[in-house]
Amino acid sequence: MKKIMSFLLCGTMAAMLAGCGGADNGKAEESNSSVQDSSSQVTNVQEDEDKNDKKDDKLTFEYFTLSMGIEWIQQIDEALKELGEEQNFEVLTGDADYDINEQLSQVSTGVSQGIDGAFLFVVDEGSATAVVDKFDEADIPVIGETLKLQDGNGDNVAPYVELDAESVGGECGKWVCENYESCGVDMSDLSKVGVLNITSSKYQSDLGRANGFITEVQAGLPDIPESNYYEADIASETNDDESQNAYNLVSPLLAAHPEIESWIMIATTDHFGVGACRAVEAAGMEDQTILVSCGGEFAVKEWDNESAKCWKAACYYDAMDFAKIMVEGMLQICREGKDASEIYDEYRNGDETYAAVGITGSMITTEDYKEHVRAYQ
Repeated sequence: MKKIMSFLLCGTMAAMLAGCGGADNGKAEESNSSVQDSSSQVTNVQEDEDKNDKKDDKLTFEYFTLSMGIEWIQQIDEALKELGEEQNFEVLTGDADYDINEQLSQVSTGVSQGIDGAFLFVVDEGSATAVVDKFDEADIPVIGETLKLQDGNGDNVAPYVELDAESVGGECGKWVCENYESCGVDMSDLSKVGVLNITSSKYQSDLGRANGFITEVQAGLPDIPESNYYEADIASETNDDESQNAYNLVSPLLAAHPEIESWIMIATTDHFGVGACRAVEAAGMEDQTILVSCGGEFAVKEWDNESAKCWKAACYYDAMDFAKIMVEGMLQICREGKDASEIYDEYRNGDETYAAVGITGSMITTEDYKEHVRAYQ
């Protein structure tokens, strides 16, 4: 009997001790779990702080350009660098000098240097996919400027901020149709009025401006014979000086058509406008010509010097307007973590993967350009 009582007592004590031991282990586990949760929270906070710190890091972007000899590209470059000083990023510049192979090489160099993002004025729109692919492979965001970034099917391969070429040319055409009577050029007999389109077939943007212009002139001045429409295609020239190329084409064309008593001309870039203006002056036809252009960067310089009498108006667009939108999209990607397919959503057309922002501009003249051009404000 004593042995049985002793056994029961020991069993009871063991159970009690085991129960106490279980309670202690539970508290230890709760304590360990609490420490782990606390540690996890500290880690998460640290990661968030690291991310926030990274957002403030200085970024390095590169602007890959067609040619730094172009006034417009110089203005874009200056605008990007001005915004960089304000928003803590550096802008490098790559000048392809009209050579797509050189641009591809510069892109490879930029990728190897670890740039954070790229702005791209592609040399050849037909090679846009090849250039963008290099950035995609390196996981570097790219935003196009002025020209489209599309594949052979017309699908956007990256976001871009483009010149709405058709609308720009259309604005020039509308202006001529609405204002030709106040330009001091005799257009009383439209059968003797010629329309000259000075453009470059190498670039879709130039062709778009020309097409928009011609469409509006034909609609607004339908009595000008179709046979009186002419084109000076700069792509046929090999000189690097685009103003000289325009002069070389326009000058002999004027001489070859003495039956045309008055001219309406569009220069799809201001470089072409300078050459066309000099050709008109050399032919002594300043009072018989209405010249309009796309861009305005050289038109305003001519007007400042009170020259270029025939250069009546230009569709002006400001480089800063482009640069601000480009930078906004790039910083959303690099600092806010957005995907390239998520930016510029308000400009998205249908179900396209990447959106394109179109900018048109506004008409300026010799009388009012200082009211609109940022440099004078």
